[in-house]
This record gives sequence, C-alpha cells and structure tokens, in this order.
Amino acid sequence: MKNKTVYISSIIQNLIFISFLLFFLFINNKGLTRLMIIPFILCGFAALGKNICLLLGKDNYAKGFSQLYKFSFFAFYFFILLLWSYSAMKTANYFLLLFTIPFFALGIHSIRKSIFPSTQTTNKPKKVPIDIRVIIGGGLVLLTFVIGICCLFFGIKETIQLNKTTKNYLTTNGYFSDYQIYRTDKKNTTYELFYTYEVNGKKYTISTNYGTNYIPEENSIREVKYNPNNPSESVLVGTNNHNFLIYFGAFFTLGSFAFILAGLYAKGLFDKTKINVMELYFGFCFLLIGIGIILFQNGTTSSLLETIKSLGAWIFIPLAFIVVGSFQIIKSLPKKEKHQ
Repeated sequence: MKNKTVYISSIIQNLIFISFLLFFLFINNKGLTRLMIIPFILCGFAALGKNICLLLGKDNYAKGFSQLYKFSFFAFYFFILLLWSYSAMKTANYFLLLFTIPFFALGIHSIRKSIFPSTQTTNKPKKVPIDIRVIIGGGLVLLTFVIGICCLFFGIKETIQLNKTTKNYLTTNGYFSDYQIYRTDKKNTTYELFYTYEVNGKKYTISTNYGTNYIPEENSIREVKYNPNNPSESVLVGTNNHNFLIYFGAFFTLGSFAFILAGLYAKGLFDKTKINVMELYFGFCFLLIGIGIILFQNGTTSSLLETIKSLGAWIFIPLAFIVVGSFQIIKSLPKKEKHQ
C-alpha cells in the first residue's frame, strides 16, 4: 500500500507551483506571456487533481487528470515549436527551421503513444525490413547531434584560447556610451553596444561582438579586460560570440540526445530502473535552459537587477523552466514507500 504522505507531499508541491504561476499571470499584462503561462497552470491543476484522486482512492478520476496533464504539456510543447518556426521564418533562417522537423515528429509520435495508444495496436504486426521514416528521423537526429558537438567544440576551444590570451590582462570599468544597429528586419532590431574605458588618462572604446535588443542606461558599467602593453587591445567581460556557440551547441546536443534516450526507452532499456529516466532528463534540460538563459543575459549586463530589468516580463520564461525542471527532477526520483 502506498504511503499517503507521498501524495500529500505532491499536493503541497502542486499548490506552491500553481500559486507561483497565478502570481505571474495576474501581474503580467502581456498577452503572449500570459498565453505561455496557461499550459503550465493547466498542468499544475491536472497534477493536483490527479494526486488528490489518488489520495482518495479514485483511480478512474486520476486517469482523467493524467490525460489533462498530457494535453496541457503537448499544448505548451507545440506552442513553443510553432513560435520557434515562426521566428525562424520571420528572420528567413530556414536552416534553423529545418531542425524543428524532428521535434515535431517526436511530439506527434509521443501523442500517438501516450494519448491515443489504441492507434498503435494491430492484430498482425508487420515486419518491415527498412523504415524510411526511421532513416530520415535518425539522420536528422544524428545531424543535429553532430552540429551541436561541433558548436560546443569550437565554442569551448575559442573560449579557452581567449582566456589564455587575456590571462595577464588588467581589469577596469567600461561605461556604456553609444550604440548602433547591428542587424534589422521587418519586426526586430538588434544593436551593437559601445563602452568607453580609460587607461592612463586616455580613453578607449570597445564594442560588443554580438547584437542585443536591450539598450542599457547611459554610463551603465561593464568590466573590460585590456592589454597593459597596448590598452587598445581589450575584451568585454561576460557574454561574447563564443558563448553563443556554446549555448547553441548545448541546445542541439541536449535536444538530439533526448531522441536517443526516447529510442532506448521505447526498447525497454530503462524498464527495470527505479528512476524515471526520461522525466529526469527533461527536468535536467529544463533546469539547465532556465539557468542558462539568466546566466547568458547576465553576461550582457552589469548586475542581476539589470538582467531582470532587461528581460522584463520575459523573466517568467527562465523562471518557469527552472521551477518546472526542478519539479520534474523531484518527481522522477524514486519515492520511499512504507509498508504496514
């Protein structure tokens, strides 16, 4: 008999999670952000209802709430994919759009497996020696994984080289002084930022090597490392284009590895494990993405407060990833059960 304290503990976690989301829903006045919060809230209420039903022994009702949880999760999943696809098409980045294909395929396959299992049953299973869908899907996953590894390799390599080059550099404060358009399209403009620093009474200027849509306040501070033998040689401390490669590589590596794990999971490799490997992995990915977004943005500003200000209402996104990721990790861990 399962220990009821496990369900009570889960119910308390659900209530905290829902309260956190409702707070952000009511303080936010942006329609798109609110729309992204709603699937999380539905998932929270579904998990809450499921645990209450299990606590009361109403297994049939618990199954209904479990289905609601799945629908809510997939609604968020496909909403993010559609938003990603729209952004890629808007910027004419068709190479990035290509990588949405395996994620759409995984989502559709997961819906068929989890929500409509009856569609997967056949009286006479057919043996197909070569499945073109597996070949195409596997090829895209492999390509994504290789690109992710390459981005990680070059990003880390360039970062190590930069650290070696600036090892003996001195540090000073750079003050935001100006900006210019870095890249623009019909609906979005990013800016190159300029910072001024002073060495031995002489002023120098350095700019970001990436584009940002956030323009800091005048005289905002960023740390600058400069060569004491030639002060005009300098770098901004924090986010740079090498970090972009690392984050981009991590995203594609983690995303493609999820498909590999899903394949192993479908083969029953994790059936005997007490830990829900897939939930643990996705929880870890969500947590890493949330922390990564904040750290990445923090590298473009002078303080955590300015980071929050630069993100504005969008701070909810990394915070939601952190909360959901932590919740998934805790949920996936084996529960200790007491037997009477």
